[in-house]
Amino acid sequence: MTADSGGSGRRGGRRGLWIVAGIAALGAVCAVVGIWHLPARMYPAADQSEARAALQGGLLTAAAALIAVTGGLVALDETRQANAEVRRANENTHVRELYTRAVDQLGSEIVTIRLGGIYALERIAVDSPADQRTVVEVLSAFVRVRGTALARTSSVPATAGDEPLEPTYPAADIRAAIQVLARLPARRGVPRCDLTGTELTGPASLAHLSLTGANLTGAWLSGADLTGAVLSGADLTDVRLRGADLTGAWLDEANLTNARLSRANLTNAWLDEANLTDARLSRANLTNAVGLSQEQVDVARGDRETQLPTWLVRPASWSPEGPLPD
Repeated sequence: MTADSGGSGRRGGRRGLWIVAGIAALGAVCAVVGIWHLPARMYPAADQSEARAALQGGLLTAAAALIAVTGGLVALDETRQANAEVRRANENTHVRELYTRAVDQLGSEIVTIRLGGIYALERIAVDSPADQRTVVEVLSAFVRVRGTALARTSSVPATAGDEPLEPTYPAADIRAAIQVLARLPARRGVPRCDLTGTELTGPASLAHLSLTGANLTGAWLSGADLTGAVLSGADLTDVRLRGADLTGAWLDEANLTNARLSRANLTNAWLDEANLTDARLSRANLTNAVGLSQEQVDVARGDRETQLPTWLVRPASWSPEGPLPD
């Protein structure tokens, strides 16, 4: 049962409890009123005093019983409310403890422990919708920091005597974090992820991930494997995708303004309504790109080595002399 349906059930049960309590209280009031009026009307004769007393006693007993029922129902509701508060407090404490432990695991030097922290955060986001934004922000920050550190470490040549570096690619923890971000439930007001400025250079496999509407502004994804990735509506402004494999990727309605796509493979990529303003397409392969229009090509920057679909015309403004600088 979901939290919403469980909450609705509890509210319905409480409402029913108060309805019954109200009926019991009303019955008690009627019994009290009846004590003063019914006996005299039902037994008006002077010799019926014993019958009147018996009826009054019965009504008094009924009133007392109904008052007791009303009080019991009110007490039951208060007890249930108190127990619910205790359960919520315990749940919040459990979530806080799990969150703290998961964040600590992200800082571990052991990749399997980092993976455990990532999947623990996924559990928190699914079980506690109110915490999903926090989880998204934490995992996004993890990918940004971890990815940039790995990219810069891998670019520094090892010297004699250095200990072997942890294998950089494929980075299992980074991929796992992005996968978790991609499959979290879509919630209004909660972004899919924010990987602004992330460096994921090298053959980091992000194939078939779904990052619809993600903010990847300025991300470094040069050489990344994004085969079949879903980036519909994503903000890819200033993204570095040099040499990336975007075969069959979904880039419809994505913002690729000033994106670096030199030597990228965009064969069969979906580019319907994508913004390619000043996108750098030097030596890029756009063969059979789906939905690519002449208007999109005209505002992009390419050269004579850019491979376009056969139905499009190479703009006269493109460099006729050779590849543009990356």
